[in-house]
Amino acid sequence: MKQNNGTDRKRRTAPAPGVPTPAGSDRAAATPATAAGAPGEAAAPASARGVPDPATAAARGSGDSPLRPRLAVQFGAGNIGRGFMGQLLHEAGFHIVFVDAAAELVAALEAEGRYPLRLLDAARGAAHEMQIDGFDAVAVSERQRIDDAVAAAEVIFTAVGVKYLPDIAPLLASGLRARRAAAAAPLDIYLCENLLDAAGQLREAVSSLLDDEERDWLRHAVGFVGTSVARMVPVLPAELRSDRPLLVVADAFHKLPYDGAARRAPQPPIEGMYPVSDFGAEGQRKLFVYNMAHAALAYLGHQRSMRYVHEPFADPQAMRILRGALDEACAALAAKRPDVFSQEFLAETRADILLRFANPMLQDTIERVGRDPIRKLGRDDRLVGCAMLCLGSGIRPQNVAALCAAALRYNRSGDPDAGRLQRLIAEHGPAAALAEVSGLDPSGDPDRELISMVMEHYGSS
Repeated sequence: MKQNNGTDRKRRTAPAPGVPTPAGSDRAAATPATAAGAPGEAAAPASARGVPDPATAAARGSGDSPLRPRLAVQFGAGNIGRGFMGQLLHEAGFHIVFVDAAAELVAALEAEGRYPLRLLDAARGAAHEMQIDGFDAVAVSERQRIDDAVAAAEVIFTAVGVKYLPDIAPLLASGLRARRAAAAAPLDIYLCENLLDAAGQLREAVSSLLDDEERDWLRHAVGFVGTSVARMVPVLPAELRSDRPLLVVADAFHKLPYDGAARRAPQPPIEGMYPVSDFGAEGQRKLFVYNMAHAALAYLGHQRSMRYVHEPFADPQAMRILRGALDEACAALAAKRPDVFSQEFLAETRADILLRFANPMLQDTIERVGRDPIRKLGRDDRLVGCAMLCLGSGIRPQNVAALCAAALRYNRSGDPDAGRLQRLIAEHGPAAALAEVSGLDPSGDPDRELISMVMEHYGSS
């Protein structure tokens, strides 16, 4: 445990109400790490537990008061929670309440009071390390602290992983009840999750836990807002995690488009956030261009016995396939949605991918990016879904089909999904295996045409 001028960091003292923390102090808006109280003890007031009392939430308004720091709640203190939203919220002047299920991580964050974030700038070819402070870390078991934070927050973000969204729904439902009782201002919950309809899923999960009056309030006062996260946060080597367990390393991408139509409150003053009018189209751009290209590098690199996703950039044949697939995907999006995607915008997207994904400083592994090939070969996912978009736009996706074939050959040791895929191929053949995992129908076009294209590449690779 680190000491600060002889003071135990676990017993931080909250600033007096209305008194701002001096700039440059060890922790902006320092707050205590104690929970709601030991058994048999009276719970401390909300303001003494690191979040404003919910009774003050209504008075927060937009959070513009110079006497009270803005408050944001971040569900999930993992790679995206700390490696992306932690930075954006910190730079915007928010006091952050991280909520996480990992007790050891919560305890470490509370004890340290800060964590290092190393940003790897592909454009400059340079790394920059910064310290993120001005936060509290709260365990999911600390329900009263979470209620208080949700009731008083100006904005909430999630980055917990799609399969854990049902787990945070009860926490949000309870906190939103406290917020409604405090007559607080409208609130938006931005979901940084890798699923196009994550916002709808969480909204339904929370709504199912409320009564009729609360659901009516929820529809009008709380927005569940999808976002499109393109920042890359690789898994760190074990030795680095051991030496610096709170370190997060990420690329320096700083944009966060979100579903503008879903918002209920003003946009928070966060640099890089911007609304899009058609979030469905934005989701397709993320999935069929960014995610497709990332998977492409993993599967092309695996075929070449490479370790990192930047290594295929040195292979001319791999780059021919990747560039061709990007051309096909961008042409399909432009043909399908010319009202949304200009040629210039798609050219910028393509250039961004070719710059950032080639960044050798990230050391992003093929093992991480390539995992779960069955999911990534799903009909609506980044590979087969992209190919179907192309076919539906009159574009023959030869290069995307080559990527589908490379994914079929992904036999990475230690990946259960890859092992299952290879067993399906061994038992039924590659065409039948592709049809099973993707949901493609081999009896009719365009599905049959795509299966045939993929098999041409599978047989020749």
